[in-house]
Amino acid sequence: MTIMANEGTERPESGSGHAAEHAAVEHRHEEEHAALSSRHLAAHESLYARHRKERASLAERHVTDHERATSAVARRVAVSARHAGQHLGMEIRHLSQHAWLSVRHASEHVGLDRRHAMELIAQERRHAREDRR
Repeated sequence: MTIMANEGTERPESGSGHAAEHAAVEHRHEEEHAALSSRHLAAHESLYARHRKERASLAERHVTDHERATSAVARRVAVSARHAGQHLGMEIRHLSQHAWLSVRHASEHVGLDRRHAMELIAQERRHAREDRR
């Protein structure tokens, strides 16, 4: 068993008060992370819904293009090639939007973690000052 040098030297009321304050801060931090994650999930769901609508709209335009296309094979091949390019371009755009959203969300989480760390450090410093008195 290791005995710390200042074990038992702190006032019981300040130690339990500090622990309670620390627990309250930790619970608030957890709630803030949960709220941030909920907002991020909603943003991703919104983006997926918008992408579904864009895919459906593109598919409808392509059906119309194919219906209007002449029976000439060259014309139909050109329409199909253009459609494939449009699908590829849309998927690249969608993936870049998801990547940007993920980077933004990661940045928000890091910022929140940084703020929480600074708050906990300040709290520990304040507790140390109080314990020295």
